[in-house]
Amino acid sequence: MSERARTVTTASVIVAMTVVLLLLISTQPAQVDRVQAIGSRIKCPVCQGESIANAPAHMAEDMMDLVSDRVASGATYQQIIDELLSSYTGALLLDPPASGQTLVLWLIPIASVAVGVSVILWWKRHPGNEEEDTSTPVAARSRTRLVIGGVILVTAFAGIVVVASNSLQDRVATASGVAELSEQDLADVSNETMEAVIAANADNPQVNGMRLALAERYFDLGDYRSAFPHYLVVAEDPNAAPSEAITALVRLGWMAYDGNGEVDTATRLIDEALAIDPQSDVALYVKARVRWCGAGEAEEATSVFRMLLEDPNLESATRAQIETDLALAQEGDPCP
Repeated sequence: MSERARTVTTASVIVAMTVVLLLLISTQPAQVDRVQAIGSRIKCPVCQGESIANAPAHMAEDMMDLVSDRVASGATYQQIIDELLSSYTGALLLDPPASGQTLVLWLIPIASVAVGVSVILWWKRHPGNEEEDTSTPVAARSRTRLVIGGVILVTAFAGIVVVASNSLQDRVATASGVAELSEQDLADVSNETMEAVIAANADNPQVNGMRLALAERYFDLGDYRSAFPHYLVVAEDPNAAPSEAITALVRLGWMAYDGNGEVDTATRLIDEALAIDPQSDVALYVKARVRWCGAGEAEEATSVFRMLLEDPNLESATRAQIETDLALAQEGDPCP
């Protein structure tokens, strides 16, 4: 083959590979099913390596419902991912699955290497015309140029592949921009799902926030039996944040009194919370109520109530409750 023919062939291969790559990119759908796309990127915390989009577990359904709600409300891709990973501690971000549209991401690099190697081997086996003396310096330089050209071809195409692969992945990842959540939102997560996540991450202190959120639900319903073990775990966790430990100890103290009439046990637990923060309004108020209601110490409770009312930052509902208790305690009436 003449030098001109080899040049034409090389140019044709480059053009063909570029056209194929551009066709692959341009034929990707402009819009994707965001709910399924996001669900396929998140590992189900209680499943065996499945994404929440494919897992049959009830938790996966809850997580997909959350994704659907957030998509409908206009949340960005990154916001939804961040919320899932922060709300469900066992959830992990999966690599793009090697199926469907993302199969291209896995096949293009392999195909590009195969094509490039094939071109180089072909060039080496067909250095020129049969009558050409391949031992001459000119022929040697020709072969060298061909090999270098092949390496450049493979490198250039690989670079295009990397850019294209990133572009294809980012079609979903940057569909609506990037943002970061500042706090967890567990309002749409069921008790069952939260129990499963907590059980799967029992030794992880980062799950304490979810423990308390779930325990508060039970507490508000008067279900002390379900709330107790969650509060107890947080109270006994040496790595728990001070605010978490105080909340757990105060709740345990109130349940000990309100559920079993154990005034001394309740007082001891609340005193542990006050040892962490002697100025905790919640701990002071609950202790005053326990001593007033359980031990008849109305005068001591009155002093605490008055002190708490001096705080200008009290919420209006809390202030109203303390004022009511103060009026009753001053009159010597029993606590409600």
